[in-house]
Amino acid sequence: TEDEVGCRYLLLNEGRGIHSMYCPGRLRTLGPWDFFLVAPYLNAPPYSPDRVTRVALVGLAAGTMARQFTSVYGPIPIDGIEIDAEIVRVGQEYFGMHQPNLNVIIADGRFALTRSPHRYTIIGIDAYRLPYIPPHLTTVEFFQQVRGHLTDDGVLAINVGHTPDDYRLVEAMLATLLEVFPSAHVIDVPQSFNAVVFATVQPTNAGNLLLNLPQLEDNDFLYQTTLQAAARLHFLTPGSLVFTDDRASIELLTNALILDYIQERILP
Repeated sequence: TEDEVGCRYLLLNEGRGIHSMYCPGRLRTLGPWDFFLVAPYLNAPPYSPDRVTRVALVGLAAGTMARQFTSVYGPIPIDGIEIDAEIVRVGQEYFGMHQPNLNVIIADGRFALTRSPHRYTIIGIDAYRLPYIPPHLTTVEFFQQVRGHLTDDGVLAINVGHTPDDYRLVEAMLATLLEVFPSAHVIDVPQSFNAVVFATVQPTNAGNLLLNLPQLEDNDFLYQTTLQAAARLHFLTPGSLVFTDDRASIELLTNALILDYIQERILP
C-alpha cells in the first residue's frame, strides 16, 4: 500500500502487520526498525559508528533496515536473510532495495545464519509471521549459535511483541537470552505492540546509550534515535520460562497474550 505522501508499506496476507516501510528521502520510520541501529551503543563508551563492520538481518522483508544501515554506516557488508523470494522481488521493485553492499540470501534464517562463515557486529532478528515469532528463532540453542557469529563487541537485537500491560513474552525472551549472554536490555517501541530486546556479548549497562551520544553527533538520525531509545528503556525482571529446542511454547504464550487482551479490552 501507499499513503498520500508517497510512503509505501508491505503488508502480507496474515493480517494488518506492516513488515517493511519505505519513504523516499526519509530514513525515520517511527517503528521498530529504527531501534536496531542503536544496538552497538549499549557497549561501553566511547563506541563510535566506524566500529560497526558487518551486519546480518534475519527477516530482511523488503529491506527497510538494510536501507537504514547502509545510509547510517556506509557500504558495510550486510547479509539479508529472507525465506520468501517473492518478498525480495517486491522489495527490489517497490522499496528501493538495491544497496550494492546487501547480500540477499533466500533461506530459513536459522539455517543460513548458522552456516555463515562470518562474524557480525550486529545480528538483527525481525522474522515475524504476525503475531508469532518462529519458535526455532527463540531458543537457547539458536542464541548459542547466534553468539558464535557475533564479534567480541557484538549485539543481538530481536523484535518481540507484547500488549500494553502484559510483557510475559518479553520476560521469557529475556530469560532465554540471559542463558547465553551476560546482559540484555529492552526498548519499547512507541505507540506499538513491539519491543526490541538486545543481548550483548560483553557485560553492558543500559546507561551506555546516553554515554555514547557524543560519538554520534555527526549523524542526526542516529543521534536522535539513540536518544529516543534511551528514553524508552524498559527495565523488566526476566521470567521463569526459558525456550529451548525441546520446549519452545511461544505460540501458546502469544495466544494467551492475545486472548487476555481481547477479554480485558474488547469484551464487555
